[in-house]
Amino acid sequence: MKTKLNLSGIQKAAIVLSILDADAAAEIIRGFDENQIVAVSAEITRMENVDNEIVDAVLDELRQEMKLCGGMVEHDKNAFKKVLEKAIGADKSEDIIANVEQGVMLPTPFSNLKDVSDDEYMRLLIGEHPQTIALILSYTEAERASRLLSRFPLEAQSDIIMRIATLEPPPINLITKVNEVVMAKIKTEGRRRKTPAKKKHKFASEIIGGLEGGVDKDVIEQISRRNPELAEEIKKLMFTFEDMVYVQDEAFRKILTEVDINVIALALKTANEDIESKFFKNMSKRIGDTVREEKELLGPRLLSEVQSAQLQIVEAVKRLEAKGENVIQKKGPSSGKDDKLV
Repeated sequence: MKTKLNLSGIQKAAIVLSILDADAAAEIIRGFDENQIVAVSAEITRMENVDNEIVDAVLDELRQEMKLCGGMVEHDKNAFKKVLEKAIGADKSEDIIANVEQGVMLPTPFSNLKDVSDDEYMRLLIGEHPQTIALILSYTEAERASRLLSRFPLEAQSDIIMRIATLEPPPINLITKVNEVVMAKIKTEGRRRKTPAKKKHKFASEIIGGLEGGVDKDVIEQISRRNPELAEEIKKLMFTFEDMVYVQDEAFRKILTEVDINVIALALKTANEDIESKFFKNMSKRIGDTVREEKELLGPRLLSEVQSAQLQIVEAVKRLEAKGENVIQKKGPSSGKDDKLV
């Protein structure tokens, strides 16, 4: 019964070369191009002893006859290095063997990209040199490479295609280095995806809060049309009790008149020094002393009660702003407590 082969051409060539003597193998290898030599060398380095039946099937398929002794064909990796030296010279064979030995234990370059979406894939490619993009896409399935390439500007598409078409086989260590960079980007992208939604919403709210000239309201309105729930989440985060330090003094004093003293005292129970200072700075000495006394008399309170009091003050800020008054000193994501109007 014939053994059914499921071997690539490279694997068959490796089996044949492993059973030939050095001179015969060297003669065959001289007809290979460098890519074929590297591929066959890698296969022989990986290859374990081959069953007699498989060798017979390979030889039969190649219309050759060979009678074998013993049940297994053994190959000697050191002997194959000598074959390469005979075929292409010591220096070149040494480079190829070095590349093969580095590459044998490595996974297929960029194999992790199979698991990422096209959008994520594009984020990894954007900003890379066209030659790097060409290298990565050359390891990508043609159909997917077409989809990704179509997202680039027309001029960039033709440049990348030309580079793919004329790409010389890069050294293994260069592929390894590019692969490591891609892997690092994938990990970073993974961390970005895992960022809690509330943190991302907060950052978005800070960016919008830094927009001037009423643009912030326009942006929120646009978001609301596309995703009302997200817009509401961002709006809630656009101003918090901790942001009271950014309220301008004149507006701050108006807000204080709308809130009961006991609410202010409760709200300040967990406030930091900067917020406390802002409150007392905008109160008369008499009211300030009263708030301090109220605060001292409060005793232990539930955090939810304190947060409720703080929310009442925040709502007072929003009501004043809704009247069109200039309430909040605009701030961006990187603004600090020392950022003042000048």
